[in-house]
Amino acid sequence: MKELGRYRIEDKLGEGAMADVYRAQDPEIGRTVAIKVLKREFASDTHINARFLQEARAAGALSHSNIATIYDVGEANGIAYIAMELIEGQPLDRWIAVHGRMPYEKTLRLALQLAQALAYAHAMGIVHRDVKPANILLSHNGNTLKLLDFGVARIAEADPCALEKTQVGQLIGTPRYMSPEQALGLTVDARSDLFSLGAVIYEMMTGRPAFPGSELAALAIQISQGKVAPIGEVAADCPKGLRSIIDRLLAKKPENRFADGAALVTALERELDDEREAGSTPLKLSLRFRFSIALALFTAIVLAASVSVILQRQQQTLETIAAVSGNSIARFVTGNAAVEIVENAGLPPEQQDWTALQAFVTSAAHDEDIQGIVIADAEGIVRASNNPQLIDQRYQPPSAETTVMEQNNRRVTNALDADSGGLRFVHPVDYAGVRFGTLDLVLKRDALDAALAASKTLLATLSTAIMAVVLLIGYFSGAMVARPLRRLCKALDELASGDLTTRISHRRRDEVGDAFDALNRAAASLDQSAVTPSTTSETSVLATRIAA
Repeated sequence: MKELGRYRIEDKLGEGAMADVYRAQDPEIGRTVAIKVLKREFASDTHINARFLQEARAAGALSHSNIATIYDVGEANGIAYIAMELIEGQPLDRWIAVHGRMPYEKTLRLALQLAQALAYAHAMGIVHRDVKPANILLSHNGNTLKLLDFGVARIAEADPCALEKTQVGQLIGTPRYMSPEQALGLTVDARSDLFSLGAVIYEMMTGRPAFPGSELAALAIQISQGKVAPIGEVAADCPKGLRSIIDRLLAKKPENRFADGAALVTALERELDDEREAGSTPLKLSLRFRFSIALALFTAIVLAASVSVILQRQQQTLETIAAVSGNSIARFVTGNAAVEIVENAGLPPEQQDWTALQAFVTSAAHDEDIQGIVIADAEGIVRASNNPQLIDQRYQPPSAETTVMEQNNRRVTNALDADSGGLRFVHPVDYAGVRFGTLDLVLKRDALDAALAASKTLLATLSTAIMAVVLLIGYFSGAMVARPLRRLCKALDELASGDLTTRISHRRRDEVGDAFDALNRAAASLDQSAVTPSTTSETSVLATRIAA
């Protein structure tokens, strides 16, 4: 088949019991679609043909991100067809056959998508009636899925009682995933889809069908009367919350399942939130240690940021103080050196005498805070220095990165000497507004470094003390929460064991007290219900749920 109506058939995608699926092009809008075509041997059957077209009418009214969109429905050349969204991916049953069971987190996310799709369809008055892995397409990235093939869906009309009943002996839906009421020909509503979804989620979680029977009679007995194998035997990583949801979905009686898809969505979202919270605390630690660790980490981050800022600001302050002090010393030296430099500047080189200047520099260099002094004349020749080897040599300006400051309208250069590790001050030697030379003064920074080291030690000691206090506060805070929780757990265990007289006496006026009051109310309600013999079994079930 090359064409069907206006659609150009490209290739065959799959085959079902009643229809074949093809990839096709819609030339009118240039869109690639999936064409579902009723097989010729069924086209003459008016009942099957009507049911096939009913699929389009039911699903065509739905618009949801997890439901395959129906674009068009019609007949061409006596063949009924449905044009729908083409989904790049593979059916869920094929994925499970290849990869086996899904991880718990992925199962939970995909189950939530299916529940949301069914909740939407149920709100629109549509029951799918054939939820199974083959009708669920998983995208290539494995993160999203689409529910399709509302092949036996029925729209609830004005007389739901008349429409919701299935003819005795007529099985609608795939037998392995049918609900007990479907298998027995009883009333079918939205809760039937939830049972089928429970079987699908069970298979996603375990990698094997909930009802493994191969014959129709055996399947009917398993579905209506048998129990599924415990999930924990195959998927030990499946938490109790999801197990409880699956068990409730697979309840034999519809009234024991979730009321509708919306209720299931709420339960799955709560389980997903619980999983995210549990994922943040993978280690089994008591609240005392969790409180301590959490407070310690938070405090450590705050302390680290605060101490870093304090040390940076303190270092800037101390260096500024050192710069002011160094500039004062430099001005004193230049003031005394200027007279000698000016006197020699007016003489011929052979008459210049720099002995007095050198003597002054030698005397000044005895100061323990001074690391080096160089005085050069206007020609850039060193005339005095504490290092005799530099005298009469060409003056080399500082090569380190410098900071230029304005000191009394003169440009003053302050820098950390990369070679000496000192604080370097370069001052012009001026007299009567004329520059006669340059002073290069290097001061030791031992006092500055000692002050910074002392600050670091004090801040480290203070931080250690604060961390110790925070750890103690966290530990005792956790203990204060853990004690009432142990009381609550003990009371719940007693309640689950059948002691309905359990109560918690307290005088608390906080959230823990509210929890105690809630347990007391639940225990009182159970105790009152236990008075009626007919409700004994229900009380046990409720007590078990509370304990879980």
